Amino acid sequence: MSRDGFVSFFHHRYSKTVVLLIAMGASRADAEDAAQEAMIAAWQQWESIREPIAWVRTTATRKFWKHSHQHPLTSPLDQTTPQPAGSDPDLVIFAEEQRRVLSLLRRLPAAQRVITALYYDGLPVEEIVKVIDKPAATVRSHLRHARKTLKEVITSDPPRPPTPDP
Repeated sequence: MSRDGFVSFFHHRYSKTVVLLIAMGASRADAEDAAQEAMIAAWQQWESIREPIAWVRTTATRKFWKHSHQHPLTSPLDQTTPQPAGSDPDLVIFAEEQRRVLSLLRRLPAAQRVITALYYDGLPVEEIVKVIDKPAATVRSHLRHARKTLKEVITSDPPRPPTPDP
């Protein structure tokens, strides 16, 4: 791939990578850091990368995991009381519907959250297996449990009235 294509790729994929990492449980700052590091590494190796979307996704995910294991949260996301979508400072940049979805994902246990985020980012089960190095049956089980949990949370939360246009 030519280096000229990198700029277009960066503009198309950077924000999607940040959103994926936030959906996986990263703070906005950590997601941006990991995405930037992955993009820098991609630029440095651009000529040899065959599948840039997969390469950047995997690199950013690994950078986030490495950082999160070196600097664990004082209280993991899946053990905290969920906050309303509008009160999470990491989600302020998103539209209301996006904040609601990300807030729901943050209610899932970490393994389910990561797998669900990857799945909704477009990865089939076979690719998720490669990224997280878990058996396909485990990935499918986590997806099934995540869907069940999300369905329970969605049906137990009272519906919100539509926000009036300004």
